[in-house]
Amino acid sequence: MGSVGAWTANVLADVCVVGAGPAGLTVTRELAARGVAVCLLEAGGEDVDRRTQRQSRGESDGYPIHRLDHSRVRAVGGTLRHHRVAEQGWMSRPLDPIDFEARDWLPESGWPFDRAHLEPYYERAAALCGIPVYDDDLQEFRRRLPAGIGALQGEELETTVFRQPTLALVEGRRDLTASPLVQLMPRTRVVDLTTDGTGRRVDGVVAVGADGRRLLVRARAVVLATGGIENARLLLLADGGAGIGNEHDLVGRYFAERMLFPAGVLLLSPEARAAADALGPVDGLIGALRLREEVQRDLGLHNCTLHVASRLDVMASASGQSISTLRKAWGRRPLLPHLGSHVGNAVAAVGQAPGLARRALGRGRRTLVVGHMGEQAPNPESRVRLGTGRDDLGMPVARVTWQMTEADGRAAEASVRVLDRAVRASGAGHLEWTARLDSTTLVTGAHHHLGTTRMHADPRQGVVDPDSRVHSMDNLYVAGSSVFPTY
Repeated sequence: MGSVGAWTANVLADVCVVGAGPAGLTVTRELAARGVAVCLLEAGGEDVDRRTQRQSRGESDGYPIHRLDHSRVRAVGGTLRHHRVAEQGWMSRPLDPIDFEARDWLPESGWPFDRAHLEPYYERAAALCGIPVYDDDLQEFRRRLPAGIGALQGEELETTVFRQPTLALVEGRRDLTASPLVQLMPRTRVVDLTTDGTGRRVDGVVAVGADGRRLLVRARAVVLATGGIENARLLLLADGGAGIGNEHDLVGRYFAERMLFPAGVLLLSPEARAAADALGPVDGLIGALRLREEVQRDLGLHNCTLHVASRLDVMASASGQSISTLRKAWGRRPLLPHLGSHVGNAVAAVGQAPGLARRALGRGRRTLVVGHMGEQAPNPESRVRLGTGRDDLGMPVARVTWQMTEADGRAAEASVRVLDRAVRASGAGHLEWTARLDSTTLVTGAHHHLGTTRMHADPRQGVVDPDSRVHSMDNLYVAGSSVFPTY
């Protein structure tokens, strides 16, 4: 293990939680409230720092994805401490009822329970995050929408709303760690999970402190809450490299992101445009459009939301989109194919710089851009593995292979076309499709790493059971986005 040093004394707890991000903090809070002693291990410190972030570096192939150390945050609070979240807030909305269904047009979809099962937990989660429950937000949002919003909906679309929550969950961490039942150990990185003679119980969590000394946490139960990439990496590294929970070669498979891309521009009548503008953020609420569930079933489409935002027309032009694509593609691996066309568009914009500058300063017209955010189909070839590189402790880094399918692209385009049909049918305008999903359009992820320890009642189809327990283990659980079987 490279620089790993001598052993320190054992640490004893009822439960060891690995990762002090949103999932780990929530699990710790719930357990401590029930009188359970928790040892909470966090690789980062109280604040985000560049040196610690280097520990999240990794490898990637497949489709270009955000640099791994730019998507994950090692600090108490986890990715809620990401600079974009801290500055702009994060958007939340409950999963829809259809997300839990086994959809015959979406192979390997479905959860082992329905949306109603989670309703009481959604209410508690909203209180923990310091926000209203979703139904109250939705009613408030729809009350203030102008009548012209009907031009964007028709019979196939409906409005929905996202909430920008507070950072109450992170800000309350100090009260949590003041509890005598909670032992927070920052800058402590887990390097192994050891099992007992039966192979069905984790009997030790091996970690390395900031001083390089090793410690062993012994607990009755262990919870991994380190995100969609790191949960899989830790399971693959566990038991001295033999791996845990991977009897059916499922750990790390079904990696997914939420697909984001600019789909086109809306050309609307003044009344419809005013309605579209009303979808913008107000008082922490951000509106969007979604396909009604019966439409998804009839057309065999993936779930998604369509976001309409006003942008300076210079940013919606070919040159502006190319400059944006080049900026987003910077540092990604592998490189996006056909980058040359974007470079050409960007170079062509140089001669127009004075005019572009005037327009960018606010004297230009504004264009309504439609952004798509949607799910991709479960895909076992999209996965997290152990890479060939090593971190500073000599451990293999994560290697992410993000793969989307042709069906993902077809469903995304068809969903946007539903909006175009609704607008045309109302006589309010039309949509100009500008994306080229097969070549030059860069699909970005939302830093939502999902699916790598998917939940299923059948151990041959999932890593964890409906209680988030690793199927082959009696006392090992996984919390967070990696358990999502659909996205």
